Amino acid sequence: MERNDTRVNRRILTLLAMLVFVFPLLAACGSDNAGDTSGTGTNNAGSAGDTATAPATGSGTDGGAPTAAATAADAGNAGGASGDKTFTVGSKNFTEQYILAELYAQAMEAKGYEVERKINLGSEQIADRALRTGQIDMYPEYTGTMTVILKIPEDKVPKDPEETFNLVKERYAERKPPLTVLPSAPFDNNFGIVVRKEAADQYNLKTIEDVAKNASKLTFASYQEFEDRSDARKNVEKSYPGFKNFKKTVLVDSLGLRYKSLETGNADVGVGFLTDGQLADEDKFVVMEDPKKIWPPYYPAPVVSTEYLESHPDAEAILNSVSEKLSAETMRELNGQVDLEKEEPKDVANDFLEENRLK
Repeated sequence: MERNDTRVNRRILTLLAMLVFVFPLLAACGSDNAGDTSGTGTNNAGSAGDTATAPATGSGTDGGAPTAAATAADAGNAGGASGDKTFTVGSKNFTEQYILAELYAQAMEAKGYEVERKINLGSEQIADRALRTGQIDMYPEYTGTMTVILKIPEDKVPKDPEETFNLVKERYAERKPPLTVLPSAPFDNNFGIVVRKEAADQYNLKTIEDVAKNASKLTFASYQEFEDRSDARKNVEKSYPGFKNFKKTVLVDSLGLRYKSLETGNADVGVGFLTDGQLADEDKFVVMEDPKKIWPPYYPAPVVSTEYLESHPDAEAILNSVSEKLSAETMRELNGQVDLEKEEPKDVANDFLEENRLK
């Protein structure tokens, strides 16, 4: 009996000795494995962030809030170290924006940047939110629209282009996080009230005032954003009260289809922009004069994360080199190549940059 107890005791002591010896090894291995797992998790998180970036474009287009994963990943790109030459370009949802975004994106690529595109985000509110939350590093905006984003009262908005630019540049720099408005391109892409040539001749329409006086006989082709914005239809009706008396208003969100409505006679009056490619054909469309000058200047300018520019000091010169080459005539031609000749914005941008030796 005592001999058996002795054997049991020896076995217990042997097991305890083994545990004392083996446990530190197991702990060390566990620590190493934990380190490997952590490293793997970091890499996977990065991959997941990259994967999540693409759906963020869709959520922006739909007007939904960006996902947290996409926001975190893109914020990392936006505020990366100076050695990280990644750049995310966004745009709103019409032809000129697609072209401008491609121009800036391809110019950056030509200088060695890896560029991600989040084109066709939606309205200016969505694009602005994407910029402020780090979804994108830059998008082209118009100085007049910037005053709307900043909620500057209409009577406080200068009519002089330079004064407007200086005002929005100062206010954007004060935002949280701060944003930089780079020098604008030298052209004004303002709203344009456009009339079908036959209707303009029939009613002798030359100004927005003329349209307002004859509105009860005319059909107006508008779009939802123009109806909603304080500086758009509401602004026109405030200055030209008769503008609210159209016989009929039809909403056509596609710019091309609005012009098609005018061509086919389904509408008499439409709204577009002064650099629309369709306006090159004066036999079809007449732009109404605005004697009261109701709109502030709408000069396009890159709006960029200030943090990004501070960590990538060469980016500013690259973006400025594109803006300074543009004009109203050039932009109307580029827009026409996309809207009328059905070319792709990326191809139109590529040809322009090559012709101007920017890539």
